[in-house]
Amino acid sequence: MEGLDLSGISQEEFSRTQRVLDVEKWLASERAGRDLCGTMSWCAFCVKAEVHPCAKAQFREKLSAELERIVEEEAEERVAAEDEAAGEGDTDEVLAEAAMEEAAEEDIAAPSSEEKLDKEELFSEIAASAGGKREDEPDAAEEAAVPEGYERVVRYRRSFRSRIIQNAPLQDAYTELKNALLAYSGVKARVCQNGENFRIGKKKVAKLAVSGKTLSLFLALDPSEFEDTSYRFEDMSEKKSHRETPMRVKITSRRALKQARELFACLAGKEGIAEVGCIYTDFHFAYRSDEYLIEKGLIRPYTALVRKKK
Repeated sequence: MEGLDLSGISQEEFSRTQRVLDVEKWLASERAGRDLCGTMSWCAFCVKAEVHPCAKAQFREKLSAELERIVEEEAEERVAAEDEAAGEGDTDEVLAEAAMEEAAEEDIAAPSSEEKLDKEELFSEIAASAGGKREDEPDAAEEAAVPEGYERVVRYRRSFRSRIIQNAPLQDAYTELKNALLAYSGVKARVCQNGENFRIGKKKVAKLAVSGKTLSLFLALDPSEFEDTSYRFEDMSEKKSHRETPMRVKITSRRALKQARELFACLAGKEGIAEVGCIYTDFHFAYRSDEYLIEKGLIRPYTALVRKKK
């Protein structure tokens, strides 16, 4: 537990959290018909001799998860950089689809001059508070390099979390799938910029990502083993960023959700893990505007060079 310093958290916060966890554990134990003490995800960080052991263990778990998330994002960025250096460009098909859909939506519903002005002012305020040039603002050299017949336009790099927040219908499937995955022993979730990874130890067994308005599930299953089945999926094994989770299932209907849960059982059998259940969590979020999410860093504006419309 080295590096997981809890000195910045007050005893009042520990006490309040402990009371909440005691109630949650008791209710979960009643439903399971047995004492679940020692089976919760944070129990691995527990020191029973401490005051408020569950609360401190849960805080340690959250700190550990955040550290792992940072390391994981750095690793994914290195893979993306290696892809680009190898001349593969953006090999993540999900991101490519999302970018195309975003561009199409912007072309269909181009903002008015007043809306553009509002966003310009917002970006300037954000940049000023950060003490530097805003991400989408080109310098003089960039402006001079714009070829004739082209122009620079503002695009938006949307994080996985922002896509979930701004798509209420998608949150039903997201909540169901995430709870179903976390119900298997040892599965931990980590939200990154481009998706949410699910691991058992250091092995990635599943990933959720959003392309446009579609939720995609990636699983650590061999697509070739399911070729002659009724499951609908895509083989992504040739994509470097999906080699760990090569089976892609698009969640577009209740049938797809049902098949996803069946595939979870196949994955659990392959990994030798049991379905032990979990405390159900509601992963629905209130809608937030682009401006709010930009301020929170969940959407990042950037400039793109496009051909001018005739």
